[in-house]
Parts: sequence; structure tokens; C-alpha cells
Amino acid sequence: MDSEPQFHPFPRLPSELRIKIWKYTFPEPRVVPVRYNRAVQQYTSTSEPPALLHVCAESRSLFLDTYTNLILAPRYKSAIFVDFTCDTIFFDHIDCSPEGDLSLDLARSPHSNRILYCAIDAQLWEVLRVFKYDSLSEVKLMPNLKTIALVMSRDYDRGMQQRRTDEDGHTFIEVDSTSVGSEIRHVGWYVESLRWELKHGLDSPLNNPPHVQMWLV
Repeated sequence: MDSEPQFHPFPRLPSELRIKIWKYTFPEPRVVPVRYNRAVQQYTSTSEPPALLHVCAESRSLFLDTYTNLILAPRYKSAIFVDFTCDTIFFDHIDCSPEGDLSLDLARSPHSNRILYCAIDAQLWEVLRVFKYDSLSEVKLMPNLKTIALVMSRDYDRGMQQRRTDEDGHTFIEVDSTSVGSEIRHVGWYVESLRWELKHGLDSPLNNPPHVQMWLV
């Protein structure tokens, strides 16, 4: 099998041209899942870091001019690199914090004021509200936030199906047709409540409240 083609003269190109080529390979704006991995005791992502981080010293240097190693709770390491100007930080899992307190992580983070785009899993959001009823407890710690999204999985009818067997022994799946809309309405209520709090909450320090969205992924 032929090896992948290589452009051997690349290192001999003028540095200005090499830089343009490297930057052309930078990824498009991404949604970067963020969670705390207890097995390795650091923040990790299911999204692989861009390859430029590992190609060579020159590509890594250029990459790190644009991308930052995301730090939340400073005492824990992070394997996540983001471009704050365009990437969305997505807290996509219940286990998003070493101490189970996302707002505490954001309060300690040296990067909270750099987060412009954030998304939070809807189930995680509901769990966070149990412990911190104030729906602005996380949002107000990201003072420059432009967009906040609550994210609902497309398998939102999970748990709403029942396996049944009829009199002839045929097995089938019965779906409660009203449950899907109910799940969406439930998350929609959180979205509307957050919009109201951002508009009327007297304790919000945000000068320009972020745009609140609901995503299905």
C-alpha cells in the first residue's frame, strides 16, 4: 500500500507562506464537549484536539498563539484547547466538575471572563438547579458571554417507550405520543425562565445579557 503523499520541500518554503498554510488548516468554529475525567483526574473532551498541536514545533507554536489550554478549577489539569473567539464550551455530562459544582469551577477559573459561547446539557442544567436554585449562578460568572444554550439529545423520547406483547405473542414498542412534546416543553420552560432572569434579575451584573437558545443534538 502506498504511503500518504508528502510535500518534502515544505520546510524550505518562506516562513510567511508556511504560516499561511498552517493557518489555513485551523479548524472551523467547534462545539467542544467538556467534562471531568475522574480516571485520569483532569478535564477532558470527547472531541480530539486539532492535529496541529502535535505535527511539529512550528505548527504547535502557531496553534498556541490562537488556542488556549482551558482551565476551570486550577488545581486540576486540562487536556482541552479552545479558541475563545469562536468555539462553544459545551458542558455535556453530569460529571462536569471534580467537586460537582460547576459554578464553583467557573468562580475559580482564570478563563471565565473569556468564555463567549457556552452550552449546557439540559439534564445537567436540571441537576445544577437542585443544588443552586438561582438560574444565573453559572451564567453570571461568565460576564462576557454572548450565547448560552441548553442542549437536549435527539433521543429525547428515551424512557418513554414500553415493550409490550400482544395476545398472539408479537412483541412491539409502544410510544407515548405526548411525552416527547412534554420533554421539550420542560426544557423550554428552563430556557424561558433563564431569559426572564437575565432580563429582570436585579442581581445580574451582566451589561449585555447573552442570547439564550435551545439546541437538539
